Amino acid sequence: MLSCVDNYSARMTINAICNRNNVIWFESGVSESALSGHIQVLVPGETGCFGCASPLAVAEGTEANIKREGVCAASLPTTMGIIAGFLSQAALKYLLNFGILSYCLSYNAQSDFFSSYKIATNPECK
Repeated sequence: MLSCVDNYSARMTINAICNRNNVIWFESGVSESALSGHIQVLVPGETGCFGCASPLAVAEGTEANIKREGVCAASLPTTMGIIAGFLSQAALKYLLNFGILSYCLSYNAQSDFFSSYKIATNPECK
């Protein structure tokens, strides 16, 4: 299992490769509490990259952490399914050029709250 640090390191490597090769990256995550998640569509030169726009939520994915107090393990499959659906829809919107693409969409299951915005590029980003 990857730790949060390893997971972040792996994502930064993917970010660097995508930026270097001008490849769009569809990234997503679910919070440790399993009650929120996000998707990001990272377009080199058009949106902030993963390094500039850190993830809104990161899922650790270890059984011991899922079962600790304050974590709603029962919500994990549902929240993951919702986020996966949004990520799939974003990829289809991009590939088939329809609808309005949400570059960054976050979801909070406790309050059924959604937010959507585009993360600006950072001119000082390497």
